[in-house]
Amino acid sequence: MTKKKTSKNIPLPILILICTVLLFAMYLSLSTLALAIWGDSVMGTVDSYDSRLDDTDAGQNRSRTVSKGYWFLVNGKEYRGYVIYSSDEAWPSLTEGETRSERIRYLSFLPYVNKPAMLCEFSEMGEVAIIHHILAPIGYLLLLLLVIRTARGGKKKKTAARKPAAPQIFEVRSDTDMFCPNCGNKITKGMAFCSSCGTKIQTNAPGVCTACGATLPEGAEFCIGCGKAVNSATSEPMEPHHVATPAPPQSGAGLVGFSDRYNCPEILAAAQKNKKFSIGCMWILVFVPLIGFPVAGLLMDDFPFGESIIIGMGIALVMLVFNLLALRRTKQPMWEGVVVNKYSKEKSEHKGGEDDNYRTYTEYTTIINTDADKKKTIVEKDSGRHMYDYLSVGDRVRFHPKFGTYEKYDKSKDRIIYCNVCSMMNPIQNDRCKRCNNLLFK
Repeated sequence: MTKKKTSKNIPLPILILICTVLLFAMYLSLSTLALAIWGDSVMGTVDSYDSRLDDTDAGQNRSRTVSKGYWFLVNGKEYRGYVIYSSDEAWPSLTEGETRSERIRYLSFLPYVNKPAMLCEFSEMGEVAIIHHILAPIGYLLLLLLVIRTARGGKKKKTAARKPAAPQIFEVRSDTDMFCPNCGNKITKGMAFCSSCGTKIQTNAPGVCTACGATLPEGAEFCIGCGKAVNSATSEPMEPHHVATPAPPQSGAGLVGFSDRYNCPEILAAAQKNKKFSIGCMWILVFVPLIGFPVAGLLMDDFPFGESIIIGMGIALVMLVFNLLALRRTKQPMWEGVVVNKYSKEKSEHKGGEDDNYRTYTEYTTIINTDADKKKTIVEKDSGRHMYDYLSVGDRVRFHPKFGTYEKYDKSKDRIIYCNVCSMMNPIQNDRCKRCNNLLFK
C-alpha cells in the first residue's frame, strides 16, 4: 500500500481568510494611532451596551468583554459605530429606548473611521497599549508577507511539478553552458575551445573540427580552418596549451572593450545578493525611527509623545522613499557614455555649534555625456575620489545599475581594475576580486 503524499499548499479560501484577518488587525491598530494623533472629538450617543463577565481571575482590563453601539453627528450627517473590547468596565445595561452620552473621536476627512475616545486617546490607553499599537502593524505586515511568500512558493512548486521534463538533446544548452567554466568568458554555440583562455569546451561534436573547433562542410575530409585530416587516425585533438593564447593582461591584450561577464550567472547571483542586503538595510532604516522615537517619547518627560510619533513617522517615510528610489535605480537600463570633463573645487560647511566652526573639504566632479545625450555627474569628496582618479577625459565608460559602478572600455593602460561588485581596487593582473572573489569585468 503506497503512502499518500500530503499537500503543504495553503487552500485559497484559508489564504484569503488569513490575509483578511491580518489586514483587519493592521487597520485596527493604525486607525487607533490615526485617531489619537489627528482625530477630532464630538459628543455621541450610546444606544446599545453589554458587559459580560468572562474571568474573575483575569488581569487588569481583561475580565469582561464589552460591546457598545453608538452614533454621532458631523456637519449634520449621522455616523454609526460599533466596538468590542476587553475591559473591567461594568456599566449598567441599557433598557429599550435608553441612551447614554459618550465622547467619540473621528477623522475629520473620513468620519467613518471613529472610536470612543477612551479607546484611542494616549492619556487613556496606557503605555503598554500605545507600544502594542505601534509594533502590532509591523508584526502583522511581516506575517502577511510570510503567508503570501509561502503561498507563492507552493504555487511555483506545484506548477514545476506539473511541467513535463524536457527531452535531453545536445542542441539545448543551459545558461551556464554559455560561459567558459575556467575564465567565465562568453562563448557561442559550436565553439570547441574558449577564445580567451583556450580551454576545451566540447569534443567529438558532429560537423566540428576536433583540433580547432571550426564548422566542417558536409563530406569534408580536411578542416577548412587548420587543414587537419578529419578522418585520419593519427590526428589528435589539440590540447589547450597548443592553442595560441592571448598575451597576459599586463601587455593590455584582451583589456580593450566592455566585458560580457556582467551577464555571467555568478555575477547575476552576486547582484541578487546585493539587492537582498539593500532591502534588509532599507527596512532597518525605516523601522528604527518608527519605533525609536515613540519609545523615546514615552521615556522622556520633555519630549511629547504625540510629537515623537509624528517625527518618527516622518523620518521613516523619508527613509522609505529614499530607499525605494535607490532600489528603482538598480532596475534602470545599463547605459554608456564618454567622460567630457573633470574638475575639483574647495568647499566649506558649518559643523554646528559656534559660528566659526567650519570644515573645509575638496569636492571632485566627473561629468559623463551618455549616448542618449544626457549628462551624468559623479561627485566625490576628499580621499574618496576613486572615479575621479580612475577615469580620464575621453574615456568611454559603461554604468552597471545593478551595482552602481562604472566600467572603463579601454583598460589596457591601467595598473588597477575596480571590482564592479564590491568596488575593491585590484591589480590589473587579477582575474577575480581579492576581497569578494567575484569575476572582474575583463
